[in-house]
Amino acid sequence: MCGRYMLNSDPADIAAEFSLIEPPAIEPRYNIAPSQQVLIIRTTDRERAAIEVRWGLVPSWSKDIKIGNRLINARAETVAEKPAFRVAFRRRRCLVPADGYYEWLAQSGGKQPFLIYATAGKCFAIAGLWERWQQGDEVIESCTLITCEANQRLSEVHKRMPVVIGQDDYNLWLNDAADPDALATLMRPAQESSLTMHAVSKRVNSPRNDSIECIVAAEA
Repeated sequence: MCGRYMLNSDPADIAAEFSLIEPPAIEPRYNIAPSQQVLIIRTTDRERAAIEVRWGLVPSWSKDIKIGNRLINARAETVAEKPAFRVAFRRRRCLVPADGYYEWLAQSGGKQPFLIYATAGKCFAIAGLWERWQQGDEVIESCTLITCEANQRLSEVHKRMPVVIGQDDYNLWLNDAADPDALATLMRPAQESSLTMHAVSKRVNSPRNDSIECIVAAEA
């Protein structure tokens, strides 16, 4: 799964990466957790727009928004068929900007967190879905991150990883009319050389800690 990530790129760089009209009004975040507001990129009137939504997808038909707590991730293998995700997969795909994500390796002394990030040191896009839920005057827009089996190197830490969408495939992923078979080809493990990782402090274990110290390499 992917249960924590970070985004600290300059807003201007995010705008350039995703071809946005203007930079998003966001601050650096080093420990983004489920149920928090997160930045997504989606297509609106044929233009890309950056908005903030709640992390944890709430299907439009749900009677209880707490379902979002269980739907922070969607499996690539079943996302097209699962009732909670299938409509959003057809009509409401999005990109979730990230500079890295965290996973925990079980060790004899407890779980060791690792930061996994682009080898090129730049922002990348996680495949996501978004949804709109409304009950009376209350409206909630939310998202989930799609995961797949990890590549061989990253599987040493965790067997799952987020689906990373390459810049050349942004238009395809965001295209409402995209062929499902074409989309399926994008939901695969990232190349081993594209991502690297290092151990970090256990400060990241608590979502209350959201500072640059979360991403500093742990001392050997």
